[in-house]
Amino acid sequence: MNAGSNWADLELLDHILRHRTLSGAAAALGVDQTTVSRRLAALERRIGSALFDRIDGKLVATPPLSGIIDRLRTISQEASLSIASLMRATAELKDHVRVTSVGFVLSTLLAPALDVFARQNPGISLDFVADDQSLSFERREADIALRFGRTAEQDTKIRSLGTLRFHLCRPAGVNEETAGKVVVRYGERLAHVPEMQALDRLRPHARTVLTSTRLDVLIAASLALGADLMLPESFARKDARFDVVEEPNALAERPLFLLTHPERVKVPAVALTAEWIAETVKAWQN
Repeated sequence: MNAGSNWADLELLDHILRHRTLSGAAAALGVDQTTVSRRLAALERRIGSALFDRIDGKLVATPPLSGIIDRLRTISQEASLSIASLMRATAELKDHVRVTSVGFVLSTLLAPALDVFARQNPGISLDFVADDQSLSFERREADIALRFGRTAEQDTKIRSLGTLRFHLCRPAGVNEETAGKVVVRYGERLAHVPEMQALDRLRPHARTVLTSTRLDVLIAASLALGADLMLPESFARKDARFDVVEEPNALAERPLFLLTHPERVKVPAVALTAEWIAETVKAWQN
């Protein structure tokens, strides 16, 4: 065959060889017999040779075609396997959604609401990636990002989810004489965020015992040390382990954004997940 031939031609020949009639090949290809006859005639003209003889009502390969039948069937099998694998991968991709955010948001805000999501969307599986760095939508490191900032790749779709309120808190039952003397907090890289600026104003002379970028680590350390820290207010008021410290200006707010790729969000599974996240955040804020 010359360079003008393509997989459609090979697929046509494979089906004619398998079914040995034009009508059988047409049925397998999902077209009418006239279309198969026209395509075969065009291929034979391009090659310059007849490819089939009609013997007892059946189509039999001529010598030029007989010499490549084994190779043709191998190519057909490989192509079928490749297409099947591609279809499986595409189906999995459509129903698999990767969500990234800071660990605390994933574990405290989203994970507890998964029962509702799983019941409503039994065909979708989620992958939570705990990371405070921007992951690439283009490289599919994430489909959805929930961030306390608007920074994102070019063309990223950004949706505001309102604000989260942070409040000064301490472990319940801390001795009044030691209360407020020690704190746990984010390190220098996050010293600029509103809740850390509020903590600096509220506890300018307190001893910092631990810094960490992970709020779950700070929570565990606070409980162990009796240390003050800034927590999301909705979380703190529901957790009996902590008391909300009622002092003037003990609040801070951070805007929360839902980031998606404009093309990926057209995938139904991604769109459904994004809407569930938005509803979950709204319920948590209230």
